[in-house]
Amino acid sequence: VLTYRFGDQLKEGIDPEQTRSCYIHPLYSQDGKILTEDFPQDHLHHHGLFWTWPLVKTRGQDTQTWHPANLRQYFVRWLKRQVHENTAIIRVENEWKLDGREVVAKEVVNLKVFPLDGLGRAIDLELTFEAVGGSLELCGAPDQNKGYGGLTLRGASVFKGLPILTDRGELAGEKNNVPLSWAGLSTGKMGVAIFVSPDHPDFPPSWVLRTSYAGLLNVSWPGIKSALLQPGKPIALRYRIYIHQGRMNAGRIKQAYQRYINRGSDRPE
Repeated sequence: VLTYRFGDQLKEGIDPEQTRSCYIHPLYSQDGKILTEDFPQDHLHHHGLFWTWPLVKTRGQDTQTWHPANLRQYFVRWLKRQVHENTAIIRVENEWKLDGREVVAKEVVNLKVFPLDGLGRAIDLELTFEAVGGSLELCGAPDQNKGYGGLTLRGASVFKGLPILTDRGELAGEKNNVPLSWAGLSTGKMGVAIFVSPDHPDFPPSWVLRTSYAGLLNVSWPGIKSALLQPGKPIALRYRIYIHQGRMNAGRIKQAYQRYINRGSDRPE
């Protein structure tokens, strides 16, 4: 179904500054085809299904986790790995460290992987962030008016040039700051979509979408604004990753999204 990359990852022949961890790749289709890409030549910093930001303000400095910098995610420990009634539950604790030493934020990743049904597979993802030892500000590249940053899916090359299905119809090219509750990639034979929970901050959040160089879905929270994290006040972001097989039009994805928002019990336990 998926691989969670908890250890350091670096592709052979790539500059060591691109070392990363704490993300999902590959994400697989129902018949075992890879839906995501890691270390693509056009954007080496893209890595499967990941969550990073282009501007992070902490300890009096501006840094980032989007491109290689002195701040990145590190695996700490597994909190849960179990299967219950054919449902897999994974919970991971990570830390954001400056210069590989000072912890400035704690991150908890919850994954709940459901069995296949007649239409597809649902994977619920909950990301919880909390500042450590002082405030931390997340910003979405406001100087470029793109607002990217946050949960991002870099699709496999098979999605290049194909329109993105959304709750506002089909979109193509390069789109910035588009408010959506869901968006998906589809070849007509397989695909993947991201659903946003209605309790997400600033719902519906803005998205950055790309079809020109690959399929890219980015729930770009906080968009062109900023979000302040404080110690003792965690922020939770909830999503569903929906994998489908066969022809999937916007109407069918909309039905799957409606089932998601009507089933609160599907959140990670």
